Amino acid sequence: MATKQTSITELRDLIARRISDNRIAAAGAGTGGSLSIALRRGVGRTFRAHWTGYRLMYEGSIIVLEARLHDGRFWAEGYICPDQQASFVLAFRKDPHPSRGTGAERPDDKFASPQSMATALNQRRAKLDAGEAPDEEIIRYEDFDDPEEAIDQFFNYTTLYCLKAAGVDWSSFSYTADPSIGWDQSASVTASLSINSAIDEGLKRSDIIWLTPDTAPNRPIPCWFIYTKDKRLFVLSGEREQVIPNAERVRNAQVVTRWKGRDARMAEFDASVRGITAEDKEEFEQIGELLLAKRQSATGSSGDNIERWMREGVILELTPRG
Repeated sequence: MATKQTSITELRDLIARRISDNRIAAAGAGTGGSLSIALRRGVGRTFRAHWTGYRLMYEGSIIVLEARLHDGRFWAEGYICPDQQASFVLAFRKDPHPSRGTGAERPDDKFASPQSMATALNQRRAKLDAGEAPDEEIIRYEDFDDPEEAIDQFFNYTTLYCLKAAGVDWSSFSYTADPSIGWDQSASVTASLSINSAIDEGLKRSDIIWLTPDTAPNRPIPCWFIYTKDKRLFVLSGEREQVIPNAERVRNAQVVTRWKGRDARMAEFDASVRGITAEDKEEFEQIGELLLAKRQSATGSSGDNIERWMREGVILELTPRG
């Protein structure tokens, strides 16, 4: 299957949005680590997963992302290819896990003899001492056909496999953009969007949101929604496929916006919740008409649908906090 072709500018702008989403500071000395962004040609990268060696080769232009903790314990690399070649995301650690690191048996070594184990480890140590192999252990690697998905997963994998393991978060990072990437004033502005601007963009670009209400704190629910021109956010609980537990009692919720057509996180925020019921008939009908216009698969008349929603459901208005 052919990979998706996306312009360097589009990918650069997506990286800027993810920098904003994760509150990464502009160029400077982040206390936790740093993120670097560059456009490179003729890139090669060799790494080892267990005893198997892999080599990535890119002859054309690709975006190289690297997020590295200052203490060197963990880092992640992204090789984002805009044309018809797969993009890769890799997460590493310097010090092997005690039960799986150098010198301990791995799952794929269980049939190896002690002599072959010792020989392999001696060869590795010789290469490390000679500077022919990096002192690193791969935690996770994956390829992606869609370069935009690869960017999103670079940030997700870095969070999951590097930052959480080290007990830090993106807000302690700063970023630097090499001149090769063409990081202009527009990209800098996007990367420094306020939380309200980031939420606004996330809602405009999402087809669903994941809503976790305080009535079901461990149950994220995918919801279709409307986001009005005056920046008000509403969801309906009442359709068979969209029921929010005890919706009339929800007062707070966590919301995650998702990129249209992809399982890619854009923005996350806490919201205060106000219920609109049949007791608020005029407002319910007004918002109900907007919801119905969004719900293209609805059957029956407008009046019948809204009357049914009044009987069986509730409309929730979500107001971002902070």
